[in-house]
This record gives sequence, C-alpha cells and structure tokens, in this order.
Amino acid sequence: MQTKNITRLILTIFGAFFILLQDKPIRAENTKAPWQMFRGDIRHTGQSAHKGAQTNTLKWSYKIDTRITSSPSVASDGTIYFGSVDGRLYAVNPDGTTKWVFQAGSEITASPAIGDDGTIYIGSRDKKMYAIAPDGKPKWTYTVGDIILSSATVTTDSIYFGSNDNTLYLLTLDGKLKWKFTAKSNITAAPALWTDGTVYLFEISGAMRALTSDGVEKWMKRVGTGVYDSYSSPSIGSDETVYVGTDSGRLIALKPDGTVKWYVNTGKAVHCSPAIATDGTIVFGSYSGMVYAVTPDCKLKWSFKTNTWIASSPAIDADGAVYIGSSDGRLYAINADGTLKWSFQTKGEIESSPAIGPDGTIYIGSNDCHLYAIGDTPQTTSVPMFEK
Repeated sequence: MQTKNITRLILTIFGAFFILLQDKPIRAENTKAPWQMFRGDIRHTGQSAHKGAQTNTLKWSYKIDTRITSSPSVASDGTIYFGSVDGRLYAVNPDGTTKWVFQAGSEITASPAIGDDGTIYIGSRDKKMYAIAPDGKPKWTYTVGDIILSSATVTTDSIYFGSNDNTLYLLTLDGKLKWKFTAKSNITAAPALWTDGTVYLFEISGAMRALTSDGVEKWMKRVGTGVYDSYSSPSIGSDETVYVGTDSGRLIALKPDGTVKWYVNTGKAVHCSPAIATDGTIVFGSYSGMVYAVTPDCKLKWSFKTNTWIASSPAIDADGAVYIGSSDGRLYAINADGTLKWSFQTKGEIESSPAIGPDGTIYIGSNDCHLYAIGDTPQTTSVPMFEK
C-alpha cells in the first residue's frame, strides 16, 4: 500500500511539473505586444501573426483636437498608444475609452515603442525621449541636441532612435547612453535591426548605413534622396536583404554587404516603409497613388490603385491581406492577390500607418483628428474627445 501511495505521489508531481512546462510558453507568448513598435517588430516587416478585420465595420472612433500622423502601437493588454501634434501621448482602452494621457513638451509625430515590461518609449519635437510607465507616469527622459522625429526601436535591453542632430542613440532601458553614432545628416527614419545586432540606418541625405552592434560602421551606400519625415524607414527580409524607399521614387533592395540587388522606379516619391510578407513579397505604396507587391526577385506580383498619394506604410496580416492608408482618406484592405477586400472612408488624409490588434481590429489615425478602430463587431460609433 505504501509503495502504491509513493508511486501515485511521484506521478502526481511529475504530471503537475509537465503541465507547468507546457503552460510556460503560452503565458510568455501572451505577454508579447501584438504591435510593439513602428512597423510591428525590430526588422520593420509590418507583419502580424493575427488575421485582420474581414469587414469595414467601425467599432469606435476616438476624437482629439489635432491631426494624428503618429502610427499606433498595441500592448499585450490591448491598450492602444499613439502620439499627436498636440504633444500628447494617448493611451486608449480596447473599448475606445481613455486610459490616460501624457503631455510632452512639443509635437509627437513618431510612433510609440513598447518594452517587454510595458514601458512606452516615445520621442518628441522637444528634443526628448520619454519613458512612460504603463500607468502613464514618467520614468525618465533623455535630452538630445535636436528634435526627434524618428520612432524608437526597442529590444529586450536597449532603445535605438535617431535625431535631427544627425545622431543615432542607443540607450539602456533605464535611460543611460550605451553609444551613439554621428551621421552626415538628419536621422528621421526608425532604425531597423538584424538578428546579430546589426543596425540599418537611413539618413535624409540618402545614405544607408550598416553598423555593428557596438556602433562601428560596416558600410555606407548612397541610394538616393532620403525622406524628411518619420514615416519611411528600412525593412529587412528573412535573408537580410534591406528594402528602403527614397524621395526619388525608387524602392531599393540592398544585399547584406551594401551592394544594390535591384530597384523599382515608381516615378513618384516612396515615403512609406515597405512591408514584407511571410513568402518574401515586398509591399509598398508610392506618391503615384499605387500600392505595389513585388517578389524577392523583383517581379511585379500585383498593383492596386488608390485615388491619390500614399505616405502610410502597409501592414500584412496572417492571411497575407494588406492594410494601408491613403491621402484620399481611405483605409484599404487588399487581398493577398491584389483585389480589394474592403475600404473605409475617413474625413481627412491618412499619413498614419495601421496596426493590427490580436482580435484583428485595425487601428489607424487620420488627419480628421480621429483614431479609428475597424473590426468585425461594432461597439459604438464615437468616443468623446478627451477633456482637458
């Protein structure tokens, strides 16, 4: 009898231990932000692991008193963060109500980045990078030499961002400088990171630079005129090919050694950051008003025409559907074959880029002073403006 009891106890302990092991990765996965930063991840692929909204149903809209060009980020608890030219960082609950609002010293056109512990990092035209706790309280600020238009890229231990003082900064998560790299012109694009720590940096002079993980330049390639705003940044494919758009109208593919692999000429400026699908397809918009899908070997897969210029960067869902805004005020959902799935009309130009929530809700800002949540289940049509 005693032997059976001991055996039963051992089996019970082993079973409980096995369940804990099985449960651990599920909990870890649930803590990851579904749209952590500008373009979703450190490679700026614009990919989401979630299936996006299948219809253009308005769940809610959140009104503020100024235009929204900042692209939203989505935390693991569903909180949506976005900045505005009114100098505020907004935290909005998944039902469209205000969680909190943080006032910076000047305009925020960059996009928030969310650390693994929920801290939000955002730069402002007041020359400061802010670290904000999930409850809206400031943790620290770091002051640089000029305005910050660059969105931050955050890893498990560092924050990368550029400034109009021509410098790329690498900070620890508690706001201390690790190293900085001085370029030749303003850095408004968000830096993209490869898995070995290589930093890809695009400055407005049109110089693309690759830096080692400790800030030493590996190579520099001039690819054309850069873009003076915080929307365009390099994206990195699964083979470390780097894709970037230029003001001269080209999307350029660079090999990891800095040589040009190929380029596409759209005839108009490419101000958006390209997105990269799981099959390697590169999707991007142009001031020509077209959205293009190009294979990794530079063959046109499809093109889609909007009514006017595009500065918004595309997001790609788990099914390969593309979501992108246009200056015609529409958010477009495009199927993986290039056909229209649906569109949603706002009352202003869209320069903000969409983010995809874990339930498929698409979040995007508009110059009509609203953040929109588009999903398959309506909640309410409007949320009152935040009261000052």
